[in-house]
Amino acid sequence: MDSTAHLTRRQFGQMAGGLSLLGLIEPHIAASVFLTDKRQLGWLANRTASAEGAWALAKIEGKVPKELNGTLYRTAPGQKDNHGIALNHLFDGDAFVCGYSFREGKIHLRARFVETPQRAEELKAGRMLYSEFGTNPPTPPADWKPLAGGKNQPSVNLIEWDGRLLGLSEGGHPTAIDPVTLAYQGRWDFHGTLPANVPFTAHPKFDPMTGVGYGYGVRRGPGLPLMVYRMERDGKLTQLYALPQKTYPIIHDMMLSKEHILFVIPPVSADFMQLGKGGTTADALRYAEKEPTRFVILRKDGTGQPVTIEQPPGFVFHHGNAFEREGKIVVDSLLSSDASVLDLLYSFGKDKLPKTSPNKLVRLVLDPSKGIAESRTELGEGQELPRFDARLGGQDARYLYTLGTDRGEDSLAFTALIRHDLHRSTSKRIETEKGRAIGEAVFVSHPGKNSEERGWLLIQGYDANRDQNFLEIRDAATLELAARVWIGIHFPLGFHGNFSTSSFVTL
Repeated sequence: MDSTAHLTRRQFGQMAGGLSLLGLIEPHIAASVFLTDKRQLGWLANRTASAEGAWALAKIEGKVPKELNGTLYRTAPGQKDNHGIALNHLFDGDAFVCGYSFREGKIHLRARFVETPQRAEELKAGRMLYSEFGTNPPTPPADWKPLAGGKNQPSVNLIEWDGRLLGLSEGGHPTAIDPVTLAYQGRWDFHGTLPANVPFTAHPKFDPMTGVGYGYGVRRGPGLPLMVYRMERDGKLTQLYALPQKTYPIIHDMMLSKEHILFVIPPVSADFMQLGKGGTTADALRYAEKEPTRFVILRKDGTGQPVTIEQPPGFVFHHGNAFEREGKIVVDSLLSSDASVLDLLYSFGKDKLPKTSPNKLVRLVLDPSKGIAESRTELGEGQELPRFDARLGGQDARYLYTLGTDRGEDSLAFTALIRHDLHRSTSKRIETEKGRAIGEAVFVSHPGKNSEERGWLLIQGYDANRDQNFLEIRDAATLELAARVWIGIHFPLGFHGNFSTSSFVTL
């Protein structure tokens, strides 16, 4: 009788992965057993990292442009198993960061887990101690006392700010990381200006005209105010607004125009009573399907009253750009008609993924003076992780880059790169080869060139047939491949990252 006949995909994956680590089967064979159809690809592309270290990368298709110099930093939830406990959610797992450094046509990589005190404690104890976003640990030892703040993995985004690399998530304060060695440096509070009970966004936005940033967090306490900050050039925060909320809202992203800050607040909130009963944060999310989605418009100088424009209920993770035109504000966002994507993210690792409603790439024209959405135009559907030339933040940028999924097979695997020409209302789509998934496309400008067509897209990917990651360099204007760099190991594709022209990781 076949002893594997009743194993789930996760159980069989753990067994195959263990055999691979023991050298009993080749890694690419361990991966390929899941490729009976593409529905397994999202799981493979986001499972536990296979190695930490530093490597010179010499296996290259094409040619790395010599003008491309700097480092692409990326972060991800780096594990899907914690000392024998299978992690349930795509957001679960200690942060795994990497840096791809480019110099004169050559490239090297450093990749490692972020050694937070909580991770070090679990490694020493040899057991899972802290709750994850969607997974609780077994009952801890009776005499165990958790470290203050719990486990807040910097696994969503990385930015360079105030002379340091900051790892970000919505669970707490930023984490300072050494941009050269990627070593953990400590919890960061912007020189004492971020209160202890205010977590900081994973998506701050920066004004390219002034160099200052803007960020936010919901203060845990009476009134649950949305705290909005300006990130000053000296590294400190200046509070601009404290806007009371009825419930604890889930706000993942924000937008900037020339004069305004914009938030899209979906009717999704965290129920703290559920957390008190032993549920996870994912369990505590509540969708109020009869409540509106609120577009909140604030002045960047901190003056005046908020303007709120209501739209149909739904959910949103990410936005494109925003700009002002004749007193109106034009915004691009990826809006869903419901919150079914939350069930999808909580189903990571399960043998069957739930069906979700495809989101829409939407352009809205908002009229703050009248408090209305003047128009709404759909530009696409089933897309995520939008990026554009950050030098044009708050301006009328022509191009927006997104990723698309094959909705008929695997909603957790992005298999298409899409360039939207917002001036001509056209788009160009490039599909990956079978067995490949890709991550967010980061735009890097050509040195000395101002045009948003003169630059590259840096795209991390995963090839299940080889069971290893790759990094693509594509021409931003044509999407043509300049180079594909093979990594030799696999680690989760994750969500976000950014490019620095001033920092380089060490070999």
